[in-house]
Amino acid sequence: MARAKSISIITLGVDDLEQSIRFYEALGWECSPESDPGICTYMLADNIVLGLVPYDFLGHDAGMEVTPKTQYRGFTLAINGSSAQEVDELFGAAVKAGATSWQKPQWKDWGGCDGYSGYFLDPDGYPWEVAYAPFLRLSEDNRLLPRTKDEVVPR
Repeated sequence: MARAKSISIITLGVDDLEQSIRFYEALGWECSPESDPGICTYMLADNIVLGLVPYDFLGHDAGMEVTPKTQYRGFTLAINGSSAQEVDELFGAAVKAGATSWQKPQWKDWGGCDGYSGYFLDPDGYPWEVAYAPFLRLSEDNRLLPRTKDEVVPR
């Protein structure tokens, strides 16, 4: 069986495109010149593209109801840092850029593995976790590198 294709873009429906662009640029993401603000604005990070599309347009394009909006939508987005200190810095930068602090970073037990994380809400209320998972690897371009089944050492 062929390996699954990677996720190439995550698209968020936003209420105020310019506000969202400013927010993600303040986090260090670049707005692509290939963006078409009427359709999709592409925010470029090291390892993924974030699409920003007017909320109602995206919902209607997918054939979905656009109301009512709920606070928890069944997913979170995440940015991983290489240390607890970097998580604090990333979290602080997001709040300074206009995010709502939802849960300040703290050490947690993730089912037997300790990690450090907190949550902020972007200007449209999407929940972002900023996390440090000492048991996982990050590449130089900040891609999360969990071990594959071929790399796991039997216990």
